[in-house]
Amino acid sequence: MSLRTSLSRFRDVIPVGPKPAIIRPRPPGVLATTPKTLDQLLVQLGTRNIVKEKKEKEREAREKEPWKTAPKKIKIYRPPCPAPPNSVLSHFTTTQLKLLDPKGLRQRLFSRNNKDSILPGDILQIRFKDSNTEPFAGVLINIRRRGLDTAILLRNHLTRVGVELWYKLYSPKIAGIDLVERKERRARRAKLYYMRQPKHDKGSVEGVVTRWKKNRMLFGGDLDGGEAKKKGKKVAKK
Repeated sequence: MSLRTSLSRFRDVIPVGPKPAIIRPRPPGVLATTPKTLDQLLVQLGTRNIVKEKKEKEREAREKEPWKTAPKKIKIYRPPCPAPPNSVLSHFTTTQLKLLDPKGLRQRLFSRNNKDSILPGDILQIRFKDSNTEPFAGVLINIRRRGLDTAILLRNHLTRVGVELWYKLYSPKIAGIDLVERKERRARRAKLYYMRQPKHDKGSVEGVVTRWKKNRMLFGGDLDGGEAKKKGKKVAKK
């Protein structure tokens, strides 16, 4: 067997694969490796010196004429509505109290921090803005402190029958609250419900109220909170 025939057989046995790819030169502008930083990118592109020169020129111009190359101010817009408070309920109560009790007199009258505050056992008189409604006097039995819903409970006798009425402290219908008489000895309880029993019931307080009105009239006090003066002026004008 000749050498040529053996080579032809060997060529037939070996599988023929695809032709190797032709290595072509890399065109200009194509990077050999992917850059990881900006400096590597500028070095591969050959523009590092150009960028440096441009930055130096800008800095020099900024130092010479800062008013021309001042950075632009970003316009900041205010929020459309104010930020909500931490507690919406507390914010609502404070705003409403300023409207209903702007001077804070009624808050101070029943405040626990006030030494001269009204306490259970005192006799009070409630005056109303409506002239047709008669004032109501009674013994203070209970003070319900609940913010805007603060109320007081008064007890009195009408036609020998015990009557108890709740009054809202910040009600716009109330013209004023008068302290008729203080209790001699401070009560040890916050709620004097034991006065409902016949043994501890104080009865009617009309005598105490009439005596207080006489003393106040003697010293030149105004019983109606300015309403009597207004009525007198109207009569004089007529």
